[in-house]
Amino acid sequence: MFGIDVSEHQGEINWDKVKSHIDFAIIRIGWIGNNNNHTIDKQFQRNYEECKRLKIPVGIYVYCYCNNEETVKQGAKWILENIKDKKLDLPIYIDLEDNTISNLGKEKLTNICIEFNTIIENSKLWAGVYANENWFNNYLNKDEIKRRYTTWIASYKSGTNHYQGEYDIWQNSSNGNIEGISGNVDTNYMYRDLINQVGNTKPEENNQEPIKENENTQNNQEKGEFEMAKIWKNGSTNETVYADTAFTTKIGTIFPYEEANCYGIIDGRYLVLYNVYQEGKLVSRKTGFVLYNGGLD
Repeated sequence: MFGIDVSEHQGEINWDKVKSHIDFAIIRIGWIGNNNNHTIDKQFQRNYEECKRLKIPVGIYVYCYCNNEETVKQGAKWILENIKDKKLDLPIYIDLEDNTISNLGKEKLTNICIEFNTIIENSKLWAGVYANENWFNNYLNKDEIKRRYTTWIASYKSGTNHYQGEYDIWQNSSNGNIEGISGNVDTNYMYRDLINQVGNTKPEENNQEPIKENENTQNNQEKGEFEMAKIWKNGSTNETVYADTAFTTKIGTIFPYEEANCYGIIDGRYLVLYNVYQEGKLVSRKTGFVLYNGGLD
């Protein structure tokens, strides 16, 4: 999918003209700093309202000046306060690229990402990290970030698939030309169907009546390491489900940030009972084995 990211630097955009040229938009909400001086982008509200009016899938990003975990947590809470009446179709990205924080070191900068995104995810929203190629390679613990979150890389070169399978979104240019926008605009390719995944994993999207488990089935569950079912929570990537602990027979997929009942651990594999969706609708439940254990309460 092809999209743009915009801020007040693009001025007042004619979104009616833009709509036919893009599949999605990521708009800047503003920037967050260290002195409780977080600032809203002058065009944020209008850009959001126009995208919603025209049914353009929309996400947001915030430019980060924060140099410690505490101020970035305050910034994340400030964002949540400013979007509490809004519905996003794409993640919230923290934009890390400013020279004033580049000397903090990989561990500190990675922790800033984690603290910010934890606040966002605790509100049942998708969180991600935006950075240029230099920052991902030299200023962040790239593997840790990619394991935890959806990622968006800036690297200006020709072509359409340089980062497919490695990053979810590639910002390929800063001098795009789109009808309805005066001057240059950032352009992007999205390789992962985040629009569908984000839409299907938000709590408010699932209006189905909860499926009641058969009490006899529950009572007859073989005990694993737990006396009773615990809640397992998936991370930011799809989790493959297998029928066996050898992981030879794939039976399904659990979407990011889904929850399931966990009934035990066998050979380091987690036995979970999870929801199965078709076109965003809850249709059945399945039992299988997964490896990821990061969200087990």
